[in-house]
Amino acid sequence: MGVMRHLGLIVPPAEGAVPPEARQMFPECRFTATGLGLREMSDAGYRGVIDEVADRAVALAADGARAVSLMGTSLSFFRGPDFNARLIETIAARSGVPATTMTQSVIDAVKALGMTRVAVLTAYREDVNRMLKDYLRKSGISVVSLRSLGIRRIAEVGDLGPDLLLTEARSLWDGAQDADGILISCGGLQMAGVSDPLRRHTGVPVVSSAEAGVWGAVRLLGPGMAAPAETTFGVPMGRELHI
Repeated sequence: MGVMRHLGLIVPPAEGAVPPEARQMFPECRFTATGLGLREMSDAGYRGVIDEVADRAVALAADGARAVSLMGTSLSFFRGPDFNARLIETIAARSGVPATTMTQSVIDAVKALGMTRVAVLTAYREDVNRMLKDYLRKSGISVVSLRSLGIRRIAEVGDLGPDLLLTEARSLWDGAQDADGILISCGGLQMAGVSDPLRRHTGVPVVSSAEAGVWGAVRLLGPGMAAPAETTFGVPMGRELHI
């Protein structure tokens, strides 16, 4: 059974570590990761590594992965929806296993929850924020409000703790009460201790790149492998909201 649940993850940092959300959310699965060596979140940075993705997918499949996901949100949205679709097709064709990207997983989760107007917290600077807003618009999702942490270097993203992220997300929500959900974009923003408190505080679904990316990858393994979006990203039932 462990072999059947083997996922291959292509991650931006060179270290190639498995994201912590993967084992937290799906401890029954085996995850193998390989790093691309992305140093900065910018068009030039993405162009410098994007052509290596398919080769990394081939290697993961050869190592036994039954499905592969590119776990970098901006790496898969920076050239728009058409490029993301072609990228998924290329990864699947080259590796011979089902494939997806973190961006596709995020969009799948947002749409499954019926979210059309989102408040967005990102790690990015303004040039990458524009790429994200354009991608969301083309996917039928309106950005009601956007708050950015203004980070360029990949190495700085993992230094942000849950208290800071929760504070920033709450501030975002305070100025975006007409949104029907929150999107936290950047797979390097670690969500342990952030997502559930934020859902309780706001009373709306919270979709993060980190969690959606893993959820979308596991869904490739077959029906029932991952819980529905409403269960994974919706407001926990039977809990008091602290608004």
